[in-house]
Amino acid sequence: MIINLPCSSRRLFGAASLAVLLSSTLPTGLLAQDQPIRIGFPNQTEQAMLGYMAALIIERQLGLEVELTPNLGGTGIGQTAIIEGALDIFPDYTGDALANVLKEDAITDPTAAYDRVASEYLTRYGITWLAPTQFNNTYALALKTELAQERSITSISELAPHAGDWTLGSSVEFAARPIDGYPGMTSAYGFEFGSIRPMDIGLMYTSIDAGQVDVIVAFATDARIGKVGLTVIDDDKFFFPAYNAAITVRTEVLERHPEIADAINAVIANIDTETQIALNGRADIDNIPLDTVAEDYLREIGAID
Repeated sequence: MIINLPCSSRRLFGAASLAVLLSSTLPTGLLAQDQPIRIGFPNQTEQAMLGYMAALIIERQLGLEVELTPNLGGTGIGQTAIIEGALDIFPDYTGDALANVLKEDAITDPTAAYDRVASEYLTRYGITWLAPTQFNNTYALALKTELAQERSITSISELAPHAGDWTLGSSVEFAARPIDGYPGMTSAYGFEFGSIRPMDIGLMYTSIDAGQVDVIVAFATDARIGKVGLTVIDDDKFFFPAYNAAITVRTEVLERHPEIADAINAVIANIDTETQIALNGRADIDNIPLDTVAEDYLREIGAID
């Protein structure tokens, strides 16, 4: 397995790591069938884990050579890279693709969201969305359980009387994304927080546990929600879109290696919420390397030897 490291720090978000990826696009004249399958993913627990699973399935089960590009600076970089032909495979989320690539309004129904992105990606970009996960890792606002009980907060709308005095912790991407991020959320709900602190996803949990922020934008399958003692509150206006994950593949790659689709679908399509929370917990709480978590799971279910 070949491993490229275009971006070892998430602070190199954007042009730098994207330029490195795009420069690796196959030169004209090389036989595509002689090249490794190029797989990339950002430095985010779940997305990276799915990327490692795809790589292990292709290499160990199918016997094809794989070239990994981990630690991309963000989802947007990977989306651009596969569209431009610098990657062959990228693990993506339906909600991300709708908002960031297609620039369309959120779709809260998981099936409708998947059908939309799958159809548009195939038509516009020649990219196939393989079968989606059963889990829906949508955004979820969470606060300490004792605070939620003290203020009788069970929904996002019930944050309104308090938000002006509180600080929201979120990922860097969520803070800036106009459609399904902070600007869109404040527009939909009609209130803003006193301040917002964009940060690395892992730091959100230590920050709220230390009282440095009052509310965080968590992810539905994050095992740290329970560890830190948080309560997820209801998105009562159905603002957040569906975020089912799927492996996206350049269609020309599937034409050369159609066996990839069935092999990956047999694993990814059967990952439910309980399973993914447990896998995320092994990485984020037990500090087991992501590639090891992915390999252990694939061995457990018999996908690889």
